[in-house]
Amino acid sequence: MPTRPFPRVSRLVGRPSLFASTTFRVFAFILAMAVPVRAWAQDRTDVVTLANGDRITGEVLRMERGRLEFKTDDAGTLYLEWDKLISLVANRQVEVLTSDGRRFLGTLVSSTNRSIGVAGADGVTALQMSDVSLMAPIGRSFWAKFDGSIDAGFSYTQSSGIAQLNANWDQIYRKPASSIRMSASLTQTVQQDEDSEGDDRGYVQAAYLHYPWRHWFVTAGTRFETNQSLGLDLRSQVGGVIGPRLINNLHAQMTFGAGAVFNDERGVDVEPTQNLEGLLAFQTSYFTYDRPKTNLDVSLQYYSSLTDRGRRRVQLDAGVKRELWNDFFVGLNVYETFDSRPPNPDANQNDFGIAASIGWTY
Repeated sequence: MPTRPFPRVSRLVGRPSLFASTTFRVFAFILAMAVPVRAWAQDRTDVVTLANGDRITGEVLRMERGRLEFKTDDAGTLYLEWDKLISLVANRQVEVLTSDGRRFLGTLVSSTNRSIGVAGADGVTALQMSDVSLMAPIGRSFWAKFDGSIDAGFSYTQSSGIAQLNANWDQIYRKPASSIRMSASLTQTVQQDEDSEGDDRGYVQAAYLHYPWRHWFVTAGTRFETNQSLGLDLRSQVGGVIGPRLINNLHAQMTFGAGAVFNDERGVDVEPTQNLEGLLAFQTSYFTYDRPKTNLDVSLQYYSSLTDRGRRRVQLDAGVKRELWNDFFVGLNVYETFDSRPPNPDANQNDFGIAASIGWTY
């Protein structure tokens, strides 16, 4: 008996939902921003000394997550592991952040091995290089402060007649004391059985993070999400969190915070509702730069409703990236969404997924 051909795979692009269409526009916008034009650099007179004694002249672009981005005239931009260097001298003004939250402004002058000297208004302060968690030149161009990644994966199983597209994007604008982050994720499923229930999910979110004190952060943000498995057409959310930064060193970061969010929910075949929720948020990252580079990121949010007593929501997102070659990586993303009382009482309470992808960092 002949099988019916796979129906309208073009639905993945040709007839997406309003949310999916918006998300794809966001990805297109990101691609336009992903190749920024750097402002003309200053004279490259900074000097870094490697552990073997070699000296390289260039321009400090940024040091973060245990890696120094150093631009040279002859070898292009180098990415040097911070713990493999013994000194750095820079004539330009830089801002230096230590793992215990202290900030210093000034030029970098000669110091003892494995340390830097920050020459500021109050004199020279010697800092162990292992204590430095972030460094950025003052007045660095706007575009040069952007970092991000984009990845996508696709799967199709003939026996079940299911095709699935997964795409993720993350963009961050960083300064030593603050950052602005935008991210989006889309999972769209097409099934051969047209009578099957939809299984699309996705979100777009933006957040502003600020460190007003040495060990504490404050963040505010908004999130728009949909999840057909949970009977959710659209949830619009805004809120804030405050908490301590527990770990901030060359190979790991960890934060924990508490706050509140307000959301408007539009469920499938139900009336809209508004909710006020308490929020506990945990986030951690681990990274290595010995080839191949590896990043592990875990984010967990627990929501407890203050207006619908007894309702609880949990959102877990985890991902690992492994470098294939320069700036290209293979990734594995895991998500878990739980809602004890979804907007539609007939919908599932739980949604879980694993997706492999290939992507690019910039």
